[in-house]
Amino acid sequence: MVKKLKLAKSVDSISYLHPEDGMITIAKNKRKRKRRKGSKQLAGASKMMRAMSAAQLAGAEAMADRSAKADKEEKDGAIRNLASNSQRAMEKAAKVFRSKFE
Repeated sequence: MVKKLKLAKSVDSISYLHPEDGMITIAKNKRKRKRRKGSKQLAGASKMMRAMSAAQLAGAEAMADRSAKADKEEKDGAIRNLASNSQRAMEKAAKVFRSKFE
């Protein structure tokens, strides 16, 4: 009985030689890498938009985490620490934005 193996789509064929020889050959087909669609003139703007959205997400998460922590620690902590929490969240967002261009 022949056992069928599940292989990745990139594998085209397998050649199996006798076990006494100890040789197994796998022939693979390389997939073409898909090109990102978009004009070269707007590539920089596109990269900047992706970096800005990642930075905004990081800043919003930092603000939410810090506000939740401040609320647990003291009464109305999120309101009392709003200035420092928002400042630190903006610093976190700026750090993420800068890291996308290094």
